[in-house]
Amino acid sequence: MSAFLAGFTAFFRGMAFSITRLGVWYLVPLIVWLFMVVGLSLQISDWLIPHLYRWIELQTGLDLSATTKGGGLEEIFKVGLQMGVVIVVKIMLWYVMSRYMKYMVIILLSPLFAYISEQTEALVTGKSYPFSFVQILKDALRGAGIAVRNMLLENLLMIAGGIISFFLPLLSPLILVTLFLVNSYFMAFNFFDYVAERKKMGVSKSVRYMRANMSTLLGFGVAYNLIAWFPLLDWILAPISAASGAVLADTELPHGKSSATFML
Repeated sequence: MSAFLAGFTAFFRGMAFSITRLGVWYLVPLIVWLFMVVGLSLQISDWLIPHLYRWIELQTGLDLSATTKGGGLEEIFKVGLQMGVVIVVKIMLWYVMSRYMKYMVIILLSPLFAYISEQTEALVTGKSYPFSFVQILKDALRGAGIAVRNMLLENLLMIAGGIISFFLPLLSPLILVTLFLVNSYFMAFNFFDYVAERKKMGVSKSVRYMRANMSTLLGFGVAYNLIAWFPLLDWILAPISAASGAVLADTELPHGKSSATFML
């Protein structure tokens, strides 16, 4: 339980650290969010809605683009149908983007998170790393690969959980809690791996490091997901806070479990 609490508090200490020491970098995910959610979702909805209108017209025989003289029930029905399509499309796009945007942010901004993780360690421990574009690119590619791996594993577990819930609905509450913890673990994994990679751990050794510190990662990931309940914070505040917080959590791990002493 103490390891869980240590991970939980490390995330929020990372938030305070990154806001006071690295606050300017929060503008980067904000710009990405504006492009991905506002720009991209508008483009998709503008393309998708006319296609849905035509499909409805083929199925019902209604002409949604024509107006009925004098109004009446038919006109009210068509207006209501048009509004319903727009609302459903917007909600579905918001759900899909909010569900996968956090992974997209981690993948697209992995160079930034690798840099922030490195800078945080330099500020906290005094150990500086000479800037290397090649190393940052290497860290970023690995971070993106880890994020894709974790996203795929999480989705497979979600599908399995959905199938089990369908056949055993009484287990649904337990499965929901389990999936929440799985997501929390994978979100923490994404950011702790920057620390592990910097210590020259291969992916297999990094996985063992994560498992050895599972309670810490769960606490860290739960804190991350609590922030994720608030709109925008999931994509703007949480990732940079996590990049710093993972370093703080790792430096406080006991000997033999921290990235610097693991399996020495």
